[in-house]
Amino acid sequence: MTPAVRLLLASLGAIYALKAVALAIRRGPGTATGLAVFLFAWPGVIPGYFRERRRAQPIDPARFLGAWARMAVGAATIVLLAVYAPRIPDRLLGLAGVAALLLTVHLGIGDLLPWLLRWAGFAVPLLFDRPWAATSLAEFWSRRWNLAFVDMNQRLLLRPLYGYFGKRGSRFALFVLSGVLHEMGLSFPAGAGWGLPLGYFLLHGALVAAEERFRIANRACTWFWLIAPLPWLFHEPFRHTLIVPFYWRLHGLIAQNTWAWYLSHAIYAAALGHLIVLIASLQVPARLGWKQDVAKLTRFNQKVFWVYGFYILLSIVSFAVLTWRLHDAFLAGELAARWIAGFIALFWTVRVLVDIFWYDHRDWPQSNALVAGHALVTSLFCTLAAVYWFAALAPTG
Repeated sequence: MTPAVRLLLASLGAIYALKAVALAIRRGPGTATGLAVFLFAWPGVIPGYFRERRRAQPIDPARFLGAWARMAVGAATIVLLAVYAPRIPDRLLGLAGVAALLLTVHLGIGDLLPWLLRWAGFAVPLLFDRPWAATSLAEFWSRRWNLAFVDMNQRLLLRPLYGYFGKRGSRFALFVLSGVLHEMGLSFPAGAGWGLPLGYFLLHGALVAAEERFRIANRACTWFWLIAPLPWLFHEPFRHTLIVPFYWRLHGLIAQNTWAWYLSHAIYAAALGHLIVLIASLQVPARLGWKQDVAKLTRFNQKVFWVYGFYILLSIVSFAVLTWRLHDAFLAGELAARWIAGFIALFWTVRVLVDIFWYDHRDWPQSNALVAGHALVTSLFCTLAAVYWFAALAPTG
């Protein structure tokens, strides 16, 4: 059995065993859809959130877009680490690789999923709540990080443990449980490193008790103790057996084609991407209520507004046509094509910067579809900027 298979079996086995226990002692989802979402889309083990489907709940634009950005940055980092894996020492690749995966999965996808399920009508809690804001380890573990696990502890384990061990003892027992589960998920797949993940959580159990005893609340201290012993948790055998090979395998897949092959396909995709921007742009007047708002302007300003809109539309159409027609010139790195690529790259880069530093999320219409569309379209702008910068600056030959 390979380490990757052991990781999959240990992770899925643990979570589905806990789901089975929760379903056995609590009333499960009332519909097949709720049960399917609980079993296959939700990492938590409490089934009560899926008993009924309610009206869609509003998405928080700032938090949704922040999670989307973390997911995108994490995914881009994973790709970059894979591309340059041969040039990165294995120790650094393992540590950076773990960080990129945590950013993508936990702080990206894990932050997006609850908002998407709330949009679908399931009143689920957050999985992570801005862990970087924690000012103590107690706050981090109880109110910021992996709240599905915290929820399970509170609903299924805390009361019986409290009866046996009291407040401090039951809390320490939950840290022991966390350590055991991480041994299954990290040491078992690697076949080594036993005791290190457990030691990480035993240390944190003791530190939380010390925080309470001496009333310590300091963000720098909190993050020191979270990060400094992190190599115990994601220990060297785990990184060497699973993380580093993952990036090398991904590097092998990427290296099957040349940079010219990727750039060629990216140029054609960028031309088509501008057409997608046009489709989104044509929906803007109706979606944002331009008919009502523009009518409030003077007649001259109305005309100026529509002229500006027309010229932006014309620019996007021109970018699509030029990109498609000058594909070979872009690929060959001809000087004129590089200047055109640089101008288009600057155009989309400025558009992204305007979105980040000028627009205010509070000004956006309150619509889940528009919030999700904003994330998708901004990702497209970033991708277009990256493609054209590469076409403008990449060495030839």
